[in-house]
Amino acid sequence: MSKLHAGFRVQQHNPWRNWLIGALLILLMIVMFLFGRAYQAYEVSALKMQQQTHLARIDELEARNDSLVKKNARLESSSRIEHDAYLEVNESLVQLQRQLLEMKEQLVFYQGIVSPEELALGVNIQSFELSRKNDLGLYRYKLVLSKRGKSDRYVKGQLDVIVKAQQDGGQVDLPLQQIKQDYTAKDKRFSFRYFQVFEGDILIPDQYVPYDIQLKINPSTKKIKSFSETISWAQAVSGGSD
Repeated sequence: MSKLHAGFRVQQHNPWRNWLIGALLILLMIVMFLFGRAYQAYEVSALKMQQQTHLARIDELEARNDSLVKKNARLESSSRIEHDAYLEVNESLVQLQRQLLEMKEQLVFYQGIVSPEELALGVNIQSFELSRKNDLGLYRYKLVLSKRGKSDRYVKGQLDVIVKAQQDGGQVDLPLQQIKQDYTAKDKRFSFRYFQVFEGDILIPDQYVPYDIQLKINPSTKKIKSFSETISWAQAVSGGSD
């Protein structure tokens, strides 16, 4: 009996094992594919929900912004109405002050006509006017002083014109000698039997905002009392205190 060749080994072939491994690989790929699709669907659903949340938030913010815009418009309208009302009241107040001064001057005038001998000797501020000459703060002023009482005597004394203004939130006094162009000592002295006119140009620097004018009358004539009168700057510019 012959011997088998020593270089060969006989092995048994099993095809079912290879088929099973292939089937498992295919099944694994299918499972992974289905899992990927499910995960992708989940991600898409989550993104859609997040998008809907953002859209709802945008709608909410737009509605809130629209409400704030409307509220701001109402506030601006209310502010304009209040501002217009303030200007109207202020203008009415200036008119009333002017009428009061006119009535005061008329009363003094008629008293002088009816019984001049009964009126004490004194000085009246007959009128004070301001007119703008340019946009650089230059104004023309005109002040008229008249005498009250008997007309056969001179009245004498000194006059102080002081512009009251605001500067950087504070209040300052600007005397005539500081703001009048070509100021001389004659601009503050009065001596007259019936009336005297003072006039000239004053310059208000940009840093000052005038609001009142104070007129101080200091007579040197005996038995005539000193006094002062304050006139609104706006009133003087709009038409004076005639």
